Amino acid sequence: MRFSLLVTVALFCAASLPHCMRVTDGIEVDVAYQPAATPASVRTDMGYRVRLERAMMAVGKVELIKCDHFVLDLWRLVTPGRARAHEFSSPTSLGVPVVIDLMESAGVPLFAGTMRPPPGRYCGIRIVGMPADEDAEGLTDENLEMMQHSVLIAGQVEDESTGDETLLLAQIGEVLQYELLFDRALVFDSPVLESVSIQIDHTKWFDGIDFALQSPDAVQQQITRNVRSSLQAIIPEREADL
Repeated sequence: MRFSLLVTVALFCAASLPHCMRVTDGIEVDVAYQPAATPASVRTDMGYRVRLERAMMAVGKVELIKCDHFVLDLWRLVTPGRARAHEFSSPTSLGVPVVIDLMESAGVPLFAGTMRPPPGRYCGIRIVGMPADEDAEGLTDENLEMMQHSVLIAGQVEDESTGDETLLLAQIGEVLQYELLFDRALVFDSPVLESVSIQIDHTKWFDGIDFALQSPDAVQQQITRNVRSSLQAIIPEREADL
């Protein structure tokens, strides 16, 4: 009896495996970074005008999160992560490190790669910002310091009430991990091509900062928090959904 049950289970798995493989092979998720176009200057919500000279971000990994595993880990957002020499890809993740020059993007999408996840429901995506590897895409002789930083900002800050100007330099070296919720779940039960756009609005990185009163450390801590709020994971509507 037990032998017959094992045979039945084995036959069922053998029959199901080709179907599962076909479904998995037919599921593709394209991922792209979508930086906002950089204006000549950014007016903050506290009456300052920021003129950026450099604005860069390094991403080491993006990963789809299943709905039944999607728990926003607040502790992760307030404690530094640990970087690895190189994050590896998997069916649900892209471990291709990239340096994004937000000053040169002009709002043009930067293709990150294609995931091929197994069937299931996915409610969000995890983004890991971390110092770049030496083979990271977008790393050049002009931005080699991104091997030590996940975010780099340089520019000038003008106090519109007084006309005073100060230098702005923020160099964030810790690993930044963010979990972003989709506005609708990605449900994969048949071959399909989906896309995820990770929008980066770095014009919001200076909100809530009083440059005249806050210390450089406090400014950098607020920028680190603002990077989180500047990110959105958008799933474009397909024609079939319209």
